Amino acid sequence: MRCRFTILVFIVLGSLVLLGTAQEQLQTGTCGQIYTDFGIAIVSESTRDFDSVECATLYAILKSLPPHIRSAVTLIKRLPRDPDAAGRAYGSTIELYDGLDCRTMAHCRDFMVVVFHEIAHVVHFRVFTPQQVQAYRQLYRRSGSEPSNFIGPLLRGRRYATTNEYEDFAELFAAYTEDSKRVVTFVRERLAKNETILFEKLKILFDVLMRQSNPPSVLVYRSEVWNGAMPDGDFRGVVRRALLPRDEQGLPVIPAEPEWENF
Repeated sequence: MRCRFTILVFIVLGSLVLLGTAQEQLQTGTCGQIYTDFGIAIVSESTRDFDSVECATLYAILKSLPPHIRSAVTLIKRLPRDPDAAGRAYGSTIELYDGLDCRTMAHCRDFMVVVFHEIAHVVHFRVFTPQQVQAYRQLYRRSGSEPSNFIGPLLRGRRYATTNEYEDFAELFAAYTEDSKRVVTFVRERLAKNETILFEKLKILFDVLMRQSNPPSVLVYRSEVWNGAMPDGDFRGVVRRALLPRDEQGLPVIPAEPEWENF
């Protein structure tokens, strides 16, 4: 019997924004291009559509992801405000609710975190192998309530990852795409204390992201909001990505300033 999972994500809006300045020409995508280029339908069942900044930010997020991750998503919907959540995911569909937007640079940063979080749920549903599903479930069960086994300390102390294995992976994925170097540093600190569970979770993320068991190199990310990135001089979300080798521990070696691809 097939089960339909519905995942909620909660977020405190207005978090700190990393500012940047667009130093090179960026491709600015639209919601129409998301369907044309990626086959992902963008629809609104609310009183407003996604605006140009939100569409450009969605395009950047999706373009930055490997094709096998991106193609797992087939539909992104805007819906009226939900008092309990900013987004939901089920099957290959992502729902984003009014109240989650790019009205300000701070809000746009939160918008990016939630979108990556919801994409992670779709990845868990549709990209994980049965073996990876089982392995991650076991890691979640072994985690107990120990904070160091979760990524919450990097997400303003949120304990949402402890809800279930789906939220655990989604929070890890969101934190990794927000700032991979920060996550890797946190995991190294855990390993130095012989705390290995979070590292084992991250290794599954690497395998899924690269579609390869124990890949020698892995994509790293940093998500920012750049002022002046839009053609009209407005801000938008920008995703920075680099492919870097892994060290003997299995963690990516991230220099102070990698040679980023900017999306």
